Amino acid sequence: MTNLIIFLLVLSFLVFFHELGHFLAAKACGIYVDRFSVGMPPRIFGVKWGETDYCIGALPIGGFVKMAGQEDAPMSEEERAKEYAKVPPDRWFNNKPVWQRIIVIVAGPFMNLVVAVVLYGVIAGVGADVPEWEVNAQIGKVESNAPASEAPMWRLDTDQLNGFPQSLYASEPDAIGWQTGDRILAVGGSTIDTISDLAIEAVLGGENRVHNIVIERPYPDGSTERYLTRVSPRMLDEEDNYPRFGVAPFTTALVGDVMEAMPAQSAGLQEGDIIYRANGQRVDATTFREMTEVIPEGEEMVLEVLRNGELTELTLRPGTIGRIQELNVAPSGPDTENAPVEVILISQALQEATGLQRRDIIEEVNGMPATMDNFRELERANPEGDLQLQVQRPAIFFGMLQSSDSLELTVPVNAVRAVGIGMTTQTVFQRTPPAQVIPEAFRQSYLAFSRTILTIKALIVQDVSIRDLGGPVMIYDVTTQAADAGWVWLTRITAFISINLAIFNLLPIPVLDGGLLVLNTIEGIRRKPVSPKFQERYQTVGLLFIVSLMLFVTWQDIGRLISNSLP
Repeated sequence: MTNLIIFLLVLSFLVFFHELGHFLAAKACGIYVDRFSVGMPPRIFGVKWGETDYCIGALPIGGFVKMAGQEDAPMSEEERAKEYAKVPPDRWFNNKPVWQRIIVIVAGPFMNLVVAVVLYGVIAGVGADVPEWEVNAQIGKVESNAPASEAPMWRLDTDQLNGFPQSLYASEPDAIGWQTGDRILAVGGSTIDTISDLAIEAVLGGENRVHNIVIERPYPDGSTERYLTRVSPRMLDEEDNYPRFGVAPFTTALVGDVMEAMPAQSAGLQEGDIIYRANGQRVDATTFREMTEVIPEGEEMVLEVLRNGELTELTLRPGTIGRIQELNVAPSGPDTENAPVEVILISQALQEATGLQRRDIIEEVNGMPATMDNFRELERANPEGDLQLQVQRPAIFFGMLQSSDSLELTVPVNAVRAVGIGMTTQTVFQRTPPAQVIPEAFRQSYLAFSRTILTIKALIVQDVSIRDLGGPVMIYDVTTQAADAGWVWLTRITAFISINLAIFNLLPIPVLDGGLLVLNTIEGIRRKPVSPKFQERYQTVGLLFIVSLMLFVTWQDIGRLISNSLP
């Protein structure tokens, strides 16, 4: 219920300001406004103030401003005279000059752009603790055989981010492949803030586009060098829907828990330490874990650890523990200490071998309650052994797709190398200086605007599939996930949706603001309105298109919902 309320509040907030734009422009132009409604009819309640009825509609799926002479479907002169008999003709929308009508039409989408700028400004000015990958474009794991791992790199002796001579590319590269710890500075001359920005460039550009990317590489002595690299993203496996460069965000190897009687404790690692390098190689949390898992029995690792601002060298020898590989679990309820374990991710191979499925609830492990602590302890203590699981399989869609069941399953535990630490997330307090808040708000709005335009372009040229479009169900899902992540994410996604709403409404589709803009522009050029019959057909085509599009994206949303619910 809370998620539904959040979704409706976000939708109502955006609709209110969109309609407020139309309303204020209409009032400024002297147009008679009969009703200002948030939500569609039937009317629930409202108040009559002056000539306008300010009300709330029962259907929270939009809103409208009802102006005299502004008709969704053409009316006859008799119908128009009866509907607006009390209104002087000079206050009718359709009797106003074309330029005033265009201002009223554009004011709604414009207000959505203003809302986005304000929201981005609030985020920039107030600030918040955010995960580090939201504020930098540092590279974490680089996948093998990915475009990033094979990319030629030419050393730069300049701070410029674009306009490089072609002769540079003709020379032999100075290095091959991106590395963990590298930082993306710019793509195609445009600065990059996060690895997510890089991923968006890969998707919107498609597989055939060659990107000129400037990278900064740090070295152990504290120096840095800049490189220019040319690379095209591509599909890396059969499950990919879009091309990728093959890199993950950098996640600092920040030590959280240090387990007792494990190599990390013996070596002197402490909570709050940052593992900076391992065996001379720059690492993040992911690359360090993968490195420890393949260290041969008895071999030592030399760690450079950042502690209280200083680098300390430690030596440890990873031990052997048990781990069920290709399986991710998490507490199934808010009581993280006592809640049973839920299967979050599982590989196809492990699912086929054991019968365990995603969304299964593990209630017992080896006869003990399957809390996270018990599950992890028994997993660690049984390398090359098995765990006996008592599993409760939930019903899906009231048992229509899958009925509930209780199962006893055996899952093998792998022997892996480990040091005995738990990583925690590094956060950064991000706040823009007061003098830069407004420029930053406009910059973020421009980025969201340009990406939306590029997405529409990619849909037209089929770099992005129309099947990836989302409707109300996807918007609901995105807003509720953003709310769970905190107010910053909810505000950010609201601003992004507001910009999308502005652009969508300006598309030249009948019944949208853009469709009305087309009709009024034609009237301005012809010096006379288009015929009522043409308007009627034009609006009918637009309505059919919008209804068809909504049915299509809703069907896609339902398909995704069902797919995500299945094991």
